[in-house]
Amino acid sequence: MKKFAKLFAILLNILLLTQSMGVAMENKIKFDKETYYLSNPDSKNQCYSYYLKDENIENWHTKIILENLTDLTNETEAVAEFAHKIQEETKGASVLLYPDAAMVAYINFPPTKDYYEYNTAIFKQSKTQGLEKFGFAKRFYSSELDGQENARKAAIEFAEKHNKKYMEMVNKEAKQLK
Repeated sequence: MKKFAKLFAILLNILLLTQSMGVAMENKIKFDKETYYLSNPDSKNQCYSYYLKDENIENWHTKIILENLTDLTNETEAVAEFAHKIQEETKGASVLLYPDAAMVAYINFPPTKDYYEYNTAIFKQSKTQGLEKFGFAKRFYSSELDGQENARKAAIEFAEKHNKKYMEMVNKEAKQLK
């Protein structure tokens, strides 16, 4: 009986410890038949970026984003505010908002238009506290596509052709992370 009580106490401590740690980050995520690797495991703002093997924050073409938003609780409000923020920060950004699904798809770009970026993101309730945002992004660099107009067109064509696919995949992956 003593052994059982000791074992139970140890298991209870482990359970409490792991629950208090919040969301543990995976070192890698498999998405769309590719493996993405965590680049910032010690993120202070709880926003984690995953890149393909030979890519990083400076040169990425596709990335996965997982962000813990502990201060938010309403998925619909969060996605609406996020879509509004995108439109405020990037004049001319193309944004599709799906409030019932707490999803957004958008194309944005920096003022220099060095690249155009397709993104899709979903907001879901976290296991622990608040919301989690899971997203996929793909960049189209002007320097690689013979100018800004070609990069813009490539991003738009990608969105038109693949938006439904990536929104479904992001939704599916977000459910698996729960």
